[in-house]
Order: sequence, then structure tokens, then C-alpha cells
Amino acid sequence: MALWQQLLEQGRPYLRREKRLLWELALMLLVALVIGVYFLEHFSSRLAAEQRVQLEALARQTALRAAESLAGDDLIGLNVIARETRALAPVAGARFLDTAREPVTGELPEQAPVVVEVPVALPDGELAGSLQLAARADPAPRQRLETGYVLVVLGILMLRLAGEAIYRRLFRPEPPAAQTAPPPDDRPAPRVGPDEPAQDAGPAVELRLSVVNFDYYQQRYTRAALEHLLDDYHRLLDQVVALYGGRVVVGLGERARVRFSAESLSAAAFSALCAGLLFLRVARLQAPRRKAAQSPALEFKALISEQFRETESWALCLAGVPGRLHVPESELTRAELDVKALYQTDRALVVRAGEQQVRLQPVEQLAYRYQTLLRTQAETVMGAGSGDNGEGETSSSK
Repeated sequence: MALWQQLLEQGRPYLRREKRLLWELALMLLVALVIGVYFLEHFSSRLAAEQRVQLEALARQTALRAAESLAGDDLIGLNVIARETRALAPVAGARFLDTAREPVTGELPEQAPVVVEVPVALPDGELAGSLQLAARADPAPRQRLETGYVLVVLGILMLRLAGEAIYRRLFRPEPPAAQTAPPPDDRPAPRVGPDEPAQDAGPAVELRLSVVNFDYYQQRYTRAALEHLLDDYHRLLDQVVALYGGRVVVGLGERARVRFSAESLSAAAFSALCAGLLFLRVARLQAPRRKAAQSPALEFKALISEQFRETESWALCLAGVPGRLHVPESELTRAELDVKALYQTDRALVVRAGEQQVRLQPVEQLAYRYQTLLRTQAETVMGAGSGDNGEGETSSSK
């Protein structure tokens, strides 16, 4: 049961992401079911009508043959005729009735698709009784038709899926921020004070970044040495922010805030999400190089949000897990990030922001179609730096 729930939770983002395609396939299947039922019933009706015509012709021939025996109460002759008639492929049973409609000989199956009855008359026209014939059930034609129709429907659905796969491979859109963002250069993004008014247009989402154990570094380093320690990460952050069209409002070490704005909340939130994950990735990639140069490798906590005030969002950022980017769970669906990111709801953190409790969802990575692009961008950023950070660590080079 736990495994099934885990699979359901892992598949839920995919189901949300492919909601339109799944609804389309379900609608196609429903239409195919309605059409299939209609044509199968129509086919069964035509098959029963053909069986009735064939059985009535056979019954008339048998009635002419059995007229004398039925009129003379020749049970032996009637039994022979009934046995020979039942031996025919289309016939499942035969029964003779007298003029009072009482059975004389023979029997019919309890359930038969078609039953016909014809009068048995002597050559002079006198009625001797009647003959009932039951058709033999033959499910093979309908089964063959059903099998063929199911294969056709499955073929149509597979063609639809193949068409969707080809379309996505040829015309798959890239993340909106990555399409329009300028390439990284050596010019840092402008940093402004926390009280300076924003110049953004449209909905804005902020990325908060906190240095793990920053109080320890503040106590151990002078202000100048601390700034020198952060220079390498400032450069990485500037390159990541420029790549996704953001703006550094407050730099690292000072309750870092990076603002992303776009025409829609979804686009702004996705740019912030990509930038946050990319920065955490390049910070991890930079760690071995800094350690090799005997310089401390810093860890970061990250949060993206658009509904909390500066103080509350910073408290939520500090409550996160080192090396992870967190998103308030309520904002995942509102900003349409639940279909673009992979996460597990059972790992959510419940923390307090002011007077309310907030569930923070750690986002592990982007959906597969964006993950390759993010990996490529990390390699680009890591290969873009040059020079020395002043503390012996070598710069990133590709």
C-alpha cells in the first residue's frame, strides 16, 4: 500500500502536466466506445436477421418433409427428421407441435438467439401442426469484429501519442526565461538597497538566498575578508540572474533578494525556480575547486515566494534545508510550478511565518524536459568565470 501511494505521489506531477493530453485520449476512447457499441449492436441485429431468414427457409423444407409423419402420429419418423435437422450447422434444436400446440417430439435449448416457427400442412392444405427451430449461437463473427475494432482503436490512440511525441520533439518550447534571457557576461547585475523601489513590470517573484552558518563566518572574518569570501559566489549569482533576466535587489550575506518579473506569475515563478536551482547547482560544483584552493566552500538555503513580506520570507528561507530550494506549497499550484518541478509531498516542512503555519515543499529538480537545459546552463556558468578570487581559489574553467 505504501509503495502504491509513493508511486501515486511521484506520478501526480506527471498527470497534472499531461492533463490536456489525458483528457483528449479519454474523450477519444469514450467516442470510440459509443461508436463501437452502436456498430456491434447493428451487426448483431443484421446477423440475427440473416439467421432468421436462413432458419425459416430450412424450417419450411423440413415441415414439407414431416407433414405426413406429423399427421399420422409417426413418432419414429418425426424423431429421425428432428435428429437429422439438429445435425445441421445452423440448427441448435427442433420441436414438433400438434394442432393444440402441445409438444409431440423434440426440444429447444433454454436460450437461443433466434427461434422460428412455421406451420406443418398436408398437400391439401389441412394443418397438421407446427415446427419450431432454434438457431445455434455462434459468437465467432462478433468476437472477430470486436477484436478487430479494439486493435483499430488502440492503433488510433498510439498514432495520437506518436504524433504528440513528434510534435514535442520538433516544436518543444524551452523554459520561457531561458528563451528570452541574454547570455551571461562579466557585467554584474545591479544591486540596490532593500528600500529602493522596484522598476519591475508585471507580477514579481523573489528568490531568497541565505548562507549556511553565516554568523560563524561573521565572527571569524573581518568585513573586508567576508566580502572577499563572497566575491566568487557574487559572480556566480550575477551570471545566473542575468541568464534568467532577474535583478539582484540585495546581495549575498545581506538577506539576499533577487527579483524576477514577467507578464504572468507562472513565467516569473518559473524563472526564479530555474535560477535558484541553477545557483545551488553551480555552488555545489564550485565547492571542490574552493577546497582544493584551501578556501571555505559555502552552502546556501534558497526560497522562492511572492506572497510573503520581506521579514517573513527571510524567516522561511532560514528554516529550510541546506542545499535545497523551497517553495510554499500553496504557491506551487498558484504559480503552476507543480507541473514543471519534481517533488515529494511527504517531505514538506511545516514552519511558522508570523502568525500562520506554512508548508515548505523542497523542490528536488525540474521536470525531465527542462533538466537537460539546466545542466547545460550550469556547465556554461561554471566555464564562464576567469581570474582569481584573491584567496588562492582558482576560477571555474571549462
